[in-house]
Amino acid sequence: MARLGVNKEYLKKRNRGLVLQLIATGKCSSRIELAKELHLTKTAISAIVNELIDQQYLKETAVTTKAKLGRTPIKLEVSPKAPKYLGILFGRGCLEAAICSLDLKIVAYERVERDWENGAEMMNVAFCLIDRLLEREEKIIAIGVATPGPVDVKKGRIINPGHFHEIRNLDVTEPIEKRYGIPVFLDHDIQSAALVEQLYGNGRDYQEVLVLGIEEGVGSGIMVGGHRYQSNSGYPPEMGHVSINHHGRKCVCGNIGCLEAYIGSGAVEEKIEAAFGRHIDYREFCQMEDPEADRIMQEVINDLSCAIISMQNIMNFEIILLGMDSIYWKEKYLKRLEDIINERKFANKKVRTLVKKVKFMEKMPVLGAVCNAVSKTFEGEMLE
Repeated sequence: MARLGVNKEYLKKRNRGLVLQLIATGKCSSRIELAKELHLTKTAISAIVNELIDQQYLKETAVTTKAKLGRTPIKLEVSPKAPKYLGILFGRGCLEAAICSLDLKIVAYERVERDWENGAEMMNVAFCLIDRLLEREEKIIAIGVATPGPVDVKKGRIINPGHFHEIRNLDVTEPIEKRYGIPVFLDHDIQSAALVEQLYGNGRDYQEVLVLGIEEGVGSGIMVGGHRYQSNSGYPPEMGHVSINHHGRKCVCGNIGCLEAYIGSGAVEEKIEAAFGRHIDYREFCQMEDPEADRIMQEVINDLSCAIISMQNIMNFEIILLGMDSIYWKEKYLKRLEDIINERKFANKKVRTLVKKVKFMEKMPVLGAVCNAVSKTFEGEMLE
C-alpha cells in the first residue's frame, strides 16, 4: 500500500537521504546549494549535514581559491569511511558483482562467465562471488540484485526470462539475506539501469526517461517524475514484448510480433547471416561500412521506432537511452532514430525527444544492481 501520511521521523530520514543523494550524485556540493535545492533553512541543512558528518557519511573539504577576501568555501563530499553497497547482476551467461561507494566509485569488481545448468548452480556461484568481495570490504550495508525479467520485485523472485537457461521461479533475495544477514533489493536489470542513469548518468537532468537494453532480449526501464515505474503487482515494464506486427513472428513469450523478435541481437544476427552468407558478430556488424549492413540497420530502426513512438505518445519521455548491445551503434543510427521519433510522435512536438547511449556502457547493468541498494539510503530507509 502506498504511504498516505508522513510522520516526523520519516520526514527526518527522507531529508537526510535527499541530502546524501544530492551530494553523492554531484548536484550539490555545499550547504547553500542544498538549502536552495531542498527549500530548507540554512539552520535545518546545517543540522542534517553535521549529523551526517558525525556518522561518517560526509566530509568537508576546503576549496582552494585565489580570492583575497572572504571565507574559504567549504565543499561537501562523500566520506571514504561511509558505508559501501554491493550489487550483483544475474546475466545471460555471466555473473557480475561490484562494490561501490555512495558516489558510485567502484571499490571492487568481478565477473564470471558461464552457461548455467540450473538455478541452484547460478546461486552457488553467486554466493562464492559475494563471499570473495566481502573479504575485500566488510562495511556493506545493503545488496542490490539485477536480473533479466520478468521478475517479481516484491517477492524477490526471477519468474521466467526468455533466453535464460530455462531458469524459472527462482527465489533470490531470501537466500542471500539469510546467508549474509544484509538487506537485499532486487529489480529488473534494465529498470535498475534506468535508475543508475537517472541518478548518475545521461538521464541525470531529466524526469521522464526510457532506457532500452537491446541484446538477445529487449529490456526496458522507465523513470516517471524521477522515480522508477512499477505496477502494484511488483512486475516491471516489458517493452520488448510490445507487439509491432499482429501477423508477425511468434515470440518466445508466446505472443505474436513482439519487438524483440525483430530487433533482438539474435534476430538481427540471423538477418546478417542470410545477407552475407556467414556469421558476423553483432559488435562487428555495427561497425561495418556496407550498404547491406545499412539496410538491415534501417529495418531495425524502423521496427524500434514503431514501438517507441507508441510508448512516447503515452509517456512523453524527455530522453531515450540505448544500452547493452546497442552501445555499439554508430551515432548516425541514433540520429536517424531520433529524427523518426520526433517526426512521427503526436504529442509535445515543440520539445525534441533526445536519443543517446547510456553513460555507463558495459558496466550499466551491474551498477544498476548497486543502485537498487544505494537508492534505499537516498530514500531514507537505510539511515538510523
